[in-house]
Amino acid sequence: MAAVTSCGSESNRALTGVVRNPPLEVRSVNLPDVANGGRAVEMQAPTNQLYLVYFGYTSCPDVCPTTLSDIRVALDDLPAAMADRVTVAMATVDPERDTDAILTGYLGHFFDRSIALRTTDPAALTTAAKAFGVKWQVEDHAAGTPYNVAHTAVTYVVDDTGTVVVEWPFGFESRDMTSDIKYLLDKEST
Repeated sequence: MAAVTSCGSESNRALTGVVRNPPLEVRSVNLPDVANGGRAVEMQAPTNQLYLVYFGYTSCPDVCPTTLSDIRVALDDLPAAMADRVTVAMATVDPERDTDAILTGYLGHFFDRSIALRTTDPAALTTAAKAFGVKWQVEDHAAGTPYNVAHTAVTYVVDDTGTVVVEWPFGFESRDMTSDIKYLLDKEST
């Protein structure tokens, strides 16, 4: 992933994650929300809120559950009023195994506020992933046999303009996530 941090910029000085210059604009991206009858969700958080967007899959043995656990810790460390302004959205890159029920249940294990994004349309998933710079590959396999999935392991923080304001690569410390979220939500409130 090619990312450039913005040095010397007042608006990004307090962020600890990766800040692209120019930032990714993803407001035109939309994917079906399985818990809401497949209603398309645009990648633009509601006013004065944030989306934490992650592309992964529920059968992931390590990276996805670790990332979601780290996000859960970060959200738990926020004041309740701030945490209520953050929604985690996970888009599955493995819709074959991640049924609507499995994906919704998986996210519900980690978060009170989440959006389970799933499409069986490869073109729609490719378009959404490309907008975020996400790459993934599903191993060739016969139906019903085990297979592996490789994917970009980055969490994207999207604001209410549909801009990715900061990115957290796999292994990013939860305390730094909390710091970034506080900074962004405080900035939105002013």
